[in-house]
Amino acid sequence: MKNNTNSERIAKVIARDTKYSRREVEKLILDGRVKIDETIIYKPNVNVTSANTILLDNKKINFKQQIQLYKYYKPRGFLVTHSDPKNRNTIFDNLPKKFENMITVGRLDYDSEGLLLMTNSGDIKRKMELPNNNWKRIYRVRVYGKVNKDIVLKLRKGLKIKTIQYRPIDAKIDNESNSYTWLTMSLTEGKNREIRNIFEYFGMSVTRLIRVAYGPYKLNNLIKGEVAKIKLI
Repeated sequence: MKNNTNSERIAKVIARDTKYSRREVEKLILDGRVKIDETIIYKPNVNVTSANTILLDNKKINFKQQIQLYKYYKPRGFLVTHSDPKNRNTIFDNLPKKFENMITVGRLDYDSEGLLLMTNSGDIKRKMELPNNNWKRIYRVRVYGKVNKDIVLKLRKGLKIKTIQYRPIDAKIDNESNSYTWLTMSLTEGKNREIRNIFEYFGMSVTRLIRVAYGPYKLNNLIKGEVAKIKLI
């Protein structure tokens, strides 16, 4: 536990190798779940090096875990979770076994599809989800009904529906028919079921929702169910 040029804070090391954020790791330390060289520690302000043996719940932590990042085209009809008490399909039922310990950056609901990022680092997950990143989440959306310019203007100003305040959304009508409207929508927040709830407020339903970008990461030519390793930007 020496402080030298090759040392790092214990919370950072554990977050890099687990699903936990640094703040969550600090709580685990306070709860007595972390050991360094067989000694339980209760204070998070400790530095460690590669010479130390670090255990979380008696499981060894790698000091220099290589950060992995993947993009995945999540199909409709899968939950973004590792397990479901109702035994519904999850994305991990659809992925190779080597991904079973990956954690997802944000979520997509059961009926939504498109870009989902996965990593092995709780620290990276937290950084990517921080609201102050103002990362754009871009969606292609098919709505049952006609979306007029008045609705587009209201979206750009932001909406309050019941007690929930939604930030401004940039929406562009791509094409329309007598029954459907296709739009491209850009959000910087992404509350739970945000797009669906907003169109329900206008008396319309979303029949297809595809995330095509999350910050600097793009879906591009990925096909449904496909996963690809990508570089951390």
